[in-house]
Amino acid sequence: MIHAIDRPKAYAYAILSVADMASALALWAETFGMQIKARRQGSDPHWAKAWQLADDDIVDQALLVTPGREQGGIHLMQFREPGPTVRENARATDLVPKSVDIVVRDIGARYAELQAKGLKFRSPIGRFETDGVVVHEVHMPGPDDVNLVFLEEEAKVDHVSVEGYGVAPQIVAISPDNKREKAFYENVLGLIETSYHRFAGPEVERTIGLPAGAGLDVRIFGDPDYSYGRLEIVQYEGAPSTDLYPRAKAPARGMLGVNFVVTELREILRRAASAGVTASAPTGLQCIYGDIEMATVYSPAGLRIDLLTASPTIT
Repeated sequence: MIHAIDRPKAYAYAILSVADMASALALWAETFGMQIKARRQGSDPHWAKAWQLADDDIVDQALLVTPGREQGGIHLMQFREPGPTVRENARATDLVPKSVDIVVRDIGARYAELQAKGLKFRSPIGRFETDGVVVHEVHMPGPDDVNLVFLEEEAKVDHVSVEGYGVAPQIVAISPDNKREKAFYENVLGLIETSYHRFAGPEVERTIGLPAGAGLDVRIFGDPDYSYGRLEIVQYEGAPSTDLYPRAKAPARGMLGVNFVVTELREILRRAASAGVTASAPTGLQCIYGDIEMATVYSPAGLRIDLLTASPTIT
């Protein structure tokens, strides 16, 4: 299943642990219109071992993408005994993998239809303008405490499903030091900073749920020519935060990390070692992704990043 990809600077899948696969698929596949690329019901011993679990701890998995996109997808995992959520009782500013961004067509209509399904939003739709670009945005507490951010940029047509949703242009992780994260993403993973902005003001505070006077340093990394599979790191300024990254470990529920399909696994690990970054040795796996080699690195903030490549034994 793993194959050479056109966009090595875009992540392949964000990994979300869910309490119930049927409910998760009802949201991601049926409501949002994502395509199921692979499904594995039952155990996945090699993948479980990579996550330091017992052979039968994983009971269900699905890989999903927005139709027409091969990267920037979602890997859903359900554990035999799901744990507490990574973001349980978390503040908006706590250090943790936080959000999945979803671009939409006609945000007002999407807002209304999701409300009609009984889903609740944190606030009304907000409007922001940055460098002359107007963006409409609204946040929704998603399943397993993953924050879902719906976005529509004026005068831009994003790639979305026929249902009007595009998952996931980017995921959001909170960082205590964006300059240090930037050095890691650029120098170790070889990603490109596609955007950098600072945000502040009452509209930002109301939409995101920040204390008065707080601000954000926001940087996005990925492929500048491909709008999906990007990593957004956010550093909150003037707001309290607690490090919750240690919670983002299986079998906790919520966002646990992200993965990239790479062609230079050992070179990335060499750069990681030179930068003093925590990394695991490559190991061969037979799992939902097929026959692969995998290694794991952690960003300075603590985000788990799995590096996947086709097994060298595959011809």
